[in-house]
Amino acid sequence: MSTRYQPDQFQPSGWDSGTPERKARFVNEFLRFAAAGFPREKFSRRLYLGLSTHGYFGFIAHYNLDGFYDAQLSTAERRDGFLQQLARNCEHDADLARPDLWSDVKTVLAKHLPTPAPRPARAARLSPFTVVGTLTARQTRDGQITLF
Repeated sequence: MSTRYQPDQFQPSGWDSGTPERKARFVNEFLRFAAAGFPREKFSRRLYLGLSTHGYFGFIAHYNLDGFYDAQLSTAERRDGFLQQLARNCEHDADLARPDLWSDVKTVLAKHLPTPAPRPARAARLSPFTVVGTLTARQTRDGQITLF
């Protein structure tokens, strides 16, 4: 990492966990951690708290630092999924101008993260009333009435 971010590049969130100094430390530490290949021994409590609670990145805590690392970063496949989710979240929130939601941090991280893959299209869901209303009841051999 060649760029080192300074506290004057961030705004206070209004919480002790989101001072400009803490935000700058988090960004710099995260970028060093990522550049090193996400080694377990470099996954600090500060990174864990920033990603799971203070930073509003949308990750659940997984009960503790070890559980979070295992669920999100322990394999190449999990890291890829983590980075895609982080990139989507940062891209979505970067322009909100909400330092309380760490949008200033997300703007910085979005510059360093891979472009998020598009999400697959969701299947259309029909209302159960629409489906039921289009079915005709039929009688089975034993006299039972069914919709299927």
